[in-house]
Amino acid sequence: MKRFYGFKDWPSGIAHIDLGGRIVDVIPAPGHNETHVVFYDRRTGLLFSGDFLMPARLLVDDPVAYVASAQRVADFVRDKPVAAVLGGHVEMNRAGEVYDWESTYHPDEHALALGKPDVLALPATLARFNGFYGRSGHVIMIDPTRNLLVVVIATFAVFVGAIVAVILGFRRWRRSRAGARIAA
Repeated sequence: MKRFYGFKDWPSGIAHIDLGGRIVDVIPAPGHNETHVVFYDRRTGLLFSGDFLMPARLLVDDPVAYVASAQRVADFVRDKPVAAVLGGHVEMNRAGEVYDWESTYHPDEHALALGKPDVLALPATLARFNGFYGRSGHVIMIDPTRNLLVVVIATFAVFVGAIVAVILGFRRWRRSRAGARIAA
């Protein structure tokens, strides 16, 4: 990634793609993925954010990196025109309800395009993220690794609890049978 785009100072620097008289800025944006980038088209003012910012679930794999990236992108666009922020996909309807995970049917889908205010608000939004689940405006923040770990621990605790209940129940049953034999 660094070599492909020619980054000199990842993730702090900015790289550029020259499309023949049309420059696209490439901004490092790790947090969802360690190699994530955001593209800014100087001619159109479009910010292509991919899975970094979109009306959907933001999977926060590295919260510290995500907050730093959000601040970097916000600082980059602060004094630039942004016609639209175009994410990778949409996962909610216009009422803000989230579609089922991996749903392919999206009736009344929210528009893909977000705006510059969404980019400028993202650093503070991510800074308030509790590490498991959070919602603010058009984004839902989830740490999939932590959430999976909680599910695994909870499942293990239920399993252990069930085994303990069976063992204690069996011991009571044996004691009651032994008491019944002594009484007989």
